[in-house]
Amino acid sequence: MTKKKNYIGVVGQIAAGKEVFAEYLIKKYGFQALSLSTVVHQELTKRGITEFTRNTLQDVGDELRKTYGFDVLARRIMGYLMLDAKNSNIVITGIRNQAEVKYFKTIPGFVLIAIKAKRKNRFKRELKRSKPWDPKSWKDFYKIDRRDFGIGQEKSGQHVGECMKMADYTITNNKDLESFYKKIDKILSRLKHKLFISAGVGK
Repeated sequence: MTKKKNYIGVVGQIAAGKEVFAEYLIKKYGFQALSLSTVVHQELTKRGITEFTRNTLQDVGDELRKTYGFDVLARRIMGYLMLDAKNSNIVITGIRNQAEVKYFKTIPGFVLIAIKAKRKNRFKRELKRSKPWDPKSWKDFYKIDRRDFGIGQEKSGQHVGECMKMADYTITNNKDLESFYKKIDKILSRLKHKLFISAGVGK
């Protein structure tokens, strides 16, 4: 008998706490993490591009959606999962287009959680985490943040704002980690009966 799989998708603004969310689910609840951004990174590697910016990532993601269908990143990441299905509990990050959400919502056991935070807080976090492709100035951050949210974008582009509206639950992450973790625990507790999550719940 095939074991039921549980999927939690996470969508949110840049540096709102999506990776922290995924890491917490891995540590406490025994989840495996997948990111749609992996597909974009692999495409860049295929093209021989080793140095890139957030803008480059956005451009290539948009190009892939326009060429192969708006849900291409979701379809490909699920293909990877079929090849490496080590875990029954999966958290999926990097969701940025409504077609991706619609695709995932056809999968039994999928729940979408949105994470939001004030832009100033997110900019501080982004500078602190210091990813090589992240913008280093407020002006550049503001520009890519608006694009990521979906302002002025084509249908094939980033539409985080619209994806967040499609979420089953929303977490506001403007305080410390302890507060954020408590909010995550609260939602996971509510989902326990729906997702049949056993690892970590109630501990």
